[in-house]
Amino acid sequence: MAGIGYPIAEVSDEGGLVITKHEGTGGMVTVETVAEQLLYEMGRPDHYITPDCIVDFTSIKIAQDGVDRVRVSSVKGSMPTETLKVSISYLAGYKATGQLVVSGPDALAKARLCAQVVWDRLAMSGCHFDDTHEECLGVGVVHEGIVPPAENAPEVVLRLGVKDVDRAKVDRFGKEIAPLVTSGPPGVTGFAGGRPKAQEIVAYWPALIDRKLVRSEVSVVEVGS
Repeated sequence: MAGIGYPIAEVSDEGGLVITKHEGTGGMVTVETVAEQLLYEMGRPDHYITPDCIVDFTSIKIAQDGVDRVRVSSVKGSMPTETLKVSISYLAGYKATGQLVVSGPDALAKARLCAQVVWDRLAMSGCHFDDTHEECLGVGVVHEGIVPPAENAPEVVLRLGVKDVDRAKVDRFGKEIAPLVTSGPPGVTGFAGGRPKAQEIVAYWPALIDRKLVRSEVSVVEVGS
């Protein structure tokens, strides 16, 4: 895994396609791995929108073409949409996250108590946030609802987060985490880089524009020329 390769697409002038990787690198390129990758963010397999065309993958053929070489064929395409997708970024306030390790008997209960202390102290100081987040890592939160929670975990990581347009309130949140190490329940220790610091939130907004407003340019670099 330390030297795993990255997929390469060899595209011929006629439109043929072979997926491969650099020789001597780890991993494997097989029919199974290529087929699995096709499922990534696919949406509708018969209507996959790209800037150049709308792709129909329902007729695709995948075949092994040697070691770590897979040939892909019979993919259909139709005319592109009249619009192009634009990814817009904008500043949307501030955020901060803090983490504590809580260990020993009743670790989960103590972690939840620590979280409540933080929220109560912030409310006492008049800090109410646009959004908050609370989770205890190590007790099944990643697969919540799929696997039973580990109620008797010997240690958990308490993770708290806030979001707000007022940076002063987010900074105040960062000052309420560390005191729990000395004034909270037994078995609490700091984790992950000290006091939380406010960070700007760069939010994402997708939009559509008329493709006539965009001019496409292609640069071809020939090796050895």
